[in-house]
Amino acid sequence: MFRIPSFYEMPNMTFEEAKNVLEIDGDLLKGMEHVSEHWDRYASGNADDMYADDDAFYEHWEYEVNAYNVVFSKMQPLFV
Repeated sequence: MFRIPSFYEMPNMTFEEAKNVLEIDGDLLKGMEHVSEHWDRYASGNADDMYADDDAFYEHWEYEVNAYNVVFSKMQPLFV
């Protein structure tokens, strides 16, 4: 799960909204992996300086990281 700064949290996002944000070609897991890969690239310093800091990352990926957390929370029993 992402530790989203409170300014970017979307606590009222529903599972359906999250699903619509994340799905890539109807594949929810693929969408989650896509968002996670972008975070990993940023966190490792390999994001081509696209994001100056965490705030810039979350500003760009606000909907996706919130959607990721909603889906992860709902599906967490499957990931354990």
